[in-house]
Amino acid sequence: MMRTISFSIAILYGSFILITTSLPIKCPNSPGDWCKTKEIAAVCGVTKQCTSFVWNTSTNDRVNFTIYYESLCADCRQFTTTQVWFAYQAIADIVNLTFIPYGNAHEVYRPETQLYQFYCQHGADECYGNLIHTCAIASYPDTRQHIPFIYCMDSILGDVETVARQCAQNASIDYEKVATCTNSRVGNQLQHVYAVQTEKIKPSTAFVPFVTLNGNYSDEIQDRAQTNLIALLCDTYKGSNPPARCKKTI
Repeated sequence: MMRTISFSIAILYGSFILITTSLPIKCPNSPGDWCKTKEIAAVCGVTKQCTSFVWNTSTNDRVNFTIYYESLCADCRQFTTTQVWFAYQAIADIVNLTFIPYGNAHEVYRPETQLYQFYCQHGADECYGNLIHTCAIASYPDTRQHIPFIYCMDSILGDVETVARQCAQNASIDYEKVATCTNSRVGNQLQHVYAVQTEKIKPSTAFVPFVTLNGNYSDEIQDRAQTNLIALLCDTYKGSNPPARCKKTI
């Protein structure tokens, strides 16, 4: 499920940044055909996304861990800046981390604008923060690029855009690229994709953050993740060469 979500986001954004040229190969209408060959991927502008999510089969042993959260939720920020950040630093080689910035928001489709309008637990600023996170992830799909940005934003209190610009600079992210996405219909659609994914997996008790491990949610997974995420991921990893940090948890 993690790769399905990430690839859907990457493909949708890839179509947004597509540069039309007069190459002999045309980009197929169906996104499912965009990764068939490297030449087609290049024309469609999704080579990086195809490499990360379709062609790369060397990470099959990795644990898929997905965080469903809100940008201004205090518990979400604490979880990201402690458990998730520490796990990323210690055992990044065995885990695929996916961030889904939506949480307990809800959406209403407005036919007059053909856009979705979002309502968030912590107000309009949180909706804006969620959208910034969404567009940063889409613009920089490599976890190594977007997780320092998310960590930074979750570590600093203040005006959402001011913090985002500061963190973009700290994380070597082009904020204008992110801002172009947040102000576009594609950014709105990307947020809708996260809304749909969240509603599909959301537990009956509406709290955030909530997490899935290899696509599964349970109270036990949730409790272990919030208590000792590194141990949970190490215990789940079935690869032949666990990192040194995992050996310390045995």
